[in-house]
Amino acid sequence: MAEETAQGEAAAPAAPPPKGRARLVLIGGAALVLAGAGGVGWYLMGPRGATAKPPEPAVQAEPAVGAIESLETFIANLADEEEKRYLKATVQVEFFAATVPHEFSAHGPQVRDLLLTLLTSKTFAEIRTPEGKAVLREEIINRINRVLRDDLVKAVYFTEFVVQ
Repeated sequence: MAEETAQGEAAAPAAPPPKGRARLVLIGGAALVLAGAGGVGWYLMGPRGATAKPPEPAVQAEPAVGAIESLETFIANLADEEEKRYLKATVQVEFFAATVPHEFSAHGPQVRDLLLTLLTSKTFAEIRTPEGKAVLREEIINRINRVLRDDLVKAVYFTEFVVQ
């Protein structure tokens, strides 16, 4: 009989691991995942309290609004053949810099001449629409920058624009 008992024990399958041990491994894994997620969250959010550094201000390469120079009012004949039309326009020039560049003041007569030449080459049909005015603005910016030999002009604004 002792032999049968020894053979019966050998033939029996291995006992399953205790349930407490499996639960412990599962709880330990979940705790490890939560700790990792908390660490990543702390890293991304940054430390809080007295040890936190205030954010450094962003350095701007150029001011949001540059210096603006007003030009004298222009009165020009438009290039319309069928009837005489006149344009009265006041132009403001905005620069990238916070101050009006010296080059602009030095080239005042050339700038005024090129704008008069440009305005007298336009017809009423070319400048009457918002799109036509936008094209005219771009042409003015390009011509002024060409005279100044540098990209100093940021924008052009019409503060008065009357066609008669």
